[in-house]
Amino acid sequence: MTVFSPRDERASLRALRAVLVLAAVVLGAYTALRPPPGWTLWAVAGVVLVLLAGSAALAVAPHRVPRWVHGAVPLASVGLVAGLDLLTRDATTAGQVFFLLPVLVAATHLRPAGAWVVTAAAVVGEVVTTASLLPLEEALTDSAYLAAVAVALTGVLARAHHRTDALVEELRRQAAVDPLTGLVTRRVLDDAAACALTSADADAGTALVLVDVDRFKAVNDTHGHPVGDALLVHLGRLVHEVVPASAVVSRLGGDELAVLLPGTSARDALRCAREVVGRVRDNPLVTGPSTGARVAATVSVGVAHAPEHAQDLPDLYRAADAALYRAKAAGRDGLAPAEPPGAPAPPPALRRPRDGAVAPVPRA
Repeated sequence: MTVFSPRDERASLRALRAVLVLAAVVLGAYTALRPPPGWTLWAVAGVVLVLLAGSAALAVAPHRVPRWVHGAVPLASVGLVAGLDLLTRDATTAGQVFFLLPVLVAATHLRPAGAWVVTAAAVVGEVVTTASLLPLEEALTDSAYLAAVAVALTGVLARAHHRTDALVEELRRQAAVDPLTGLVTRRVLDDAAACALTSADADAGTALVLVDVDRFKAVNDTHGHPVGDALLVHLGRLVHEVVPASAVVSRLGGDELAVLLPGTSARDALRCAREVVGRVRDNPLVTGPSTGARVAATVSVGVAHAPEHAQDLPDLYRAADAALYRAKAAGRDGLAPAEPPGAPAPPPALRRPRDGAVAPVPRA
């Protein structure tokens, strides 16, 4: 039952265990101080044992607890409070205030729909109890006070949870999306790659394509960093135009992008990478729509495929990165496939880092 879905299942189970133990302790203490006559005593003792057993069951096998239990326990608590008040003919404020305990638990740990169901049940239980034990006018007054507190409590907590959820969702969005390009971050790419490599469709193959802008520092030095940022946004759009809808396009940082191609053969990955290189070369960035000013750019691309070049995610990254270095060393504006595992290591290649200096890059 989705209406009783908990916000946090583990925290909700801890709260439910505490409620059951508290109910058993209060009921046991009350019975010890004011023992009911005859069979009622045994009935109350049985309820105490059931409450303790329920708490123990939630602790022993929390993974087997169905979702409806998260709502059933607060609702049962409402029924228990009403039943005890009627049994003991207790219409005092001390007896009525226990209706707020399941309301508090539900408003704290359930989604809004479930919290309001429990709140409505508590108000109905209060009305039935007071109407049975008090004069009508006094019963309505007490019920109105408790209903106002219960509704206010649920409303305040529901709104607070809504704001918290919105904040958490925004933080997740910021952590998942690069603010400049709108592409996903490395974390999202890693999660998608791990899933693709271990899924039932992993036998179809997964490709990783690394895309690096050639001489990006020169673009920033010549045209300024705003143009460099615009070029990265432009590059992201061009890549999205080429890759299939199932691809995951990520900005790894700086001027380097990564494209994950799940369920793709090595040949199709190379074809896709070749289209990326050509699309970038043939579509310079227009920096001045009125003047027609353009900034030409090229990219170097490294392509690796699992299981052809790697068996796990770290090796897939290393294979694609080594291929990217070879594409750079070969003159840029092109692509290079990864070498099969066990291939002899090439001699140290020259790579031009983003600071513009030529530095040797050792091959692993």
